[in-house]
Amino acid sequence: MTVAKPLAEFVGTFFLVLVIGMTAFDPSLPSGLAPVAVASVLTAMIFATSRISGAHFNPVVTLAFAIRGSTPRSEIVPFILVQLGAAFFAGLVVVSAAPAAIGSESAITTLELKVVPTIVFETLFTFALVFVSISVAIGKPFAQNQAYALGVGFVVLAGAYVAGPVSGAAFNPAVTLALGTMGIADWTDVWMPFGSQLAGAMLALAAFAIIDRESTGS
Repeated sequence: MTVAKPLAEFVGTFFLVLVIGMTAFDPSLPSGLAPVAVASVLTAMIFATSRISGAHFNPVVTLAFAIRGSTPRSEIVPFILVQLGAAFFAGLVVVSAAPAAIGSESAITTLELKVVPTIVFETLFTFALVFVSISVAIGKPFAQNQAYALGVGFVVLAGAYVAGPVSGAAFNPAVTLALGTMGIADWTDVWMPFGSQLAGAMLALAAFAIIDRESTGS
């Protein structure tokens, strides 16, 4: 594996988390625009890097693609480590830069995550994210599949509006790590989204396998 793939994953994950953090810390941002900014940068980064690494930016997406055979299993650990590292570094940048860039009034209220709603919404929308990722990516080269970026971007946009106030709308273990780093989520609560994201990804794999088998008749 060349350095291009992990570097592409680092860049995409870093800017995804950077935008999440900076919009969360900015009290002057008009209500409802943060999800648009997040979905926009995610879509742009997928367009830019999907031909290089597959543009996962998410450990459970990497795991799902590897299980389906779209990503070599030798890339699982390097990709996940890079994604987590990029998210952690972006979180540190946000924590250090946000007060200076936005002003002394910048503050973040730590999410009060409740067990059942967090598990339900993180599972559901991680399911949707992984299901869409697999469905639009498999069977056509990334370089020729512009639907991949749009499909993932729209799922994240919808999920951020629906689940943001409930679970933080991470749908991604790397983002969850960053939410803890930035103080948006309490470290004692991160087990809820972590477990739910893994469960949602596995359920998406199972659902796709059934649908794919029935549709192809194999």
